[in-house]
Amino acid sequence: MSWVQIARKDFSDASRSMMLWILSALMILLVAGISSIPHLIHTSGQGPAPGFDEALSFLFTVVVTMISIIGLVVGYQAIVGERESGSIRFLLGLPNTRLDVIVGKVLGRAAVVAVPTVIGFVVGGIVIVILYDGFDVVTYVSLLAFSVLIGLVYVSLAVGVSASVSTRAKAVAGVLGIYIVTDWLWWAVPMAIYWLLERELPGAIVPTWYLFVERLGIWEPLAVISGTLVDIPGVETVQPADRLAGEVPFYLEPWFAWVFVAAWILVPLAIGYYRFDRTILS
Repeated sequence: MSWVQIARKDFSDASRSMMLWILSALMILLVAGISSIPHLIHTSGQGPAPGFDEALSFLFTVVVTMISIIGLVVGYQAIVGERESGSIRFLLGLPNTRLDVIVGKVLGRAAVVAVPTVIGFVVGGIVIVILYDGFDVVTYVSLLAFSVLIGLVYVSLAVGVSASVSTRAKAVAGVLGIYIVTDWLWWAVPMAIYWLLERELPGAIVPTWYLFVERLGIWEPLAVISGTLVDIPGVETVQPADRLAGEVPFYLEPWFAWVFVAAWILVPLAIGYYRFDRTILS
């Protein structure tokens, strides 16, 4: 299968360029370093002896945020970089379709993020076992699986943008703009719509459409999934039932969050393929 060969070549190129090893070292330092903070605080004479739960709490937010950024950085040049260098003609000169290129690129780049993540968690897990009591294998592996999922989501988003534009500058602008809006500013979108409709800010109880619009952002459905996969101490999520006057519709149930996340993987790639397939390569 052509897309398999493209994915293998992409992963191999990352290995030869040292990207894979740099990311592996970064993830080892990140997971081992962040998870060590509660232990370092304790050894400095502040607070009681921490356990696995405290290490996980420190690790969660930093790791998932860094992996999302790494996914965007690894993926944004996937297609447009080949176009600017001219090597895209070589890829398409072989028995590869443009769909093969996109599928192969997203899988290859996702592997470039996933492998260092696994390596970082393995080494970091050894550090956590040494420093803390109460190590929970299931919880730790669930956090690893969630981290790999985040990498896939953001790589897919970046590759979709990369396939849609003609220059790296446009790819950077597109990826950065989507990241800022959907990750950091999306909470304001349903609030702004509510204010335009009602001329007041929402209260504790909101209409169903408000929560639906919230779920359209990247992090809201990912947060729901993280709550079902990983039990992070001290992290409490407000349930839809606590914010709605009536019954919770099916699309706000926890299982449906996977549909929103799948859409964030597939829709950017579909848009990218649509634009890339209709582009005349010069």
